[in-house]
Amino acid sequence: MMDEGEALEDPSLMEVIQQEIEGLLLRGELKAGARINEKQLAERLGVSRAPVREATRAMEQVGLVESIRNRGVFVRDVKLKDVVAIFDIRTVLARLAASEAARRVTPGAVRVLADLIDRMESSTEAGVYLPLNVEFHRQIFALSDNPRLAQLDTSLGKELRLYRLQGLRSSGSMKTSNEEHRTVFDALVERRPELAGRLFEQHVLAGRDRFLATIDMHQTAPPRGRGRPRKNESVTTNSIKETQT
Repeated sequence: MMDEGEALEDPSLMEVIQQEIEGLLLRGELKAGARINEKQLAERLGVSRAPVREATRAMEQVGLVESIRNRGVFVRDVKLKDVVAIFDIRTVLARLAASEAARRVTPGAVRVLADLIDRMESSTEAGVYLPLNVEFHRQIFALSDNPRLAQLDTSLGKELRLYRLQGLRSSGSMKTSNEEHRTVFDALVERRPELAGRLFEQHVLAGRDRFLATIDMHQTAPPRGRGRPRKNESVTTNSIKETQT
């Protein structure tokens, strides 16, 4: 086991730990509101607690967890209003990114995007599909040649990973999502900026609506379109249906 000084000097170790924690979140092993036990996680990974602490600090910066003084680090229990707001912001970013990507798409990028679509087509588990989905989106933002735009979407996207995963677990959602990817892909290949932008925006909005469809009927979900939920509604694991793919 590394000592704490060595662990903190190894950024790759912190990234591995962060990915492990994110995996626990995506697989539902860490629920919204749950406390992250640094000691247990460090023992599980065979590292000291220092890099685990650094990883959770990085995750706090992107909104996945929150630190409560004298209590520890907890998985964020995000307000439904905030989730919808983030989705809505990402629709605007998506439209701009795909429009610019259509102007700059290369044969190499076409091959990468096509391969991702094929791999998503064969995915049967939401936990496998989502990372491929995230990479498909990342590639389009990278093609926009606007690093600030890509960075902003990545940060917002991390806050939504749990809820995007939940939306993909509903029946037929992965297939529908990938069909939307194909329409965006076709517009990129044809170098049609306006169409690509509009389709990518619609795809993000559809992802939002797939998530909202999983909200327990005991809660008042916001209406489709640009609707907003009630101010104090939170998204918790108890308020979400666990549906089968």
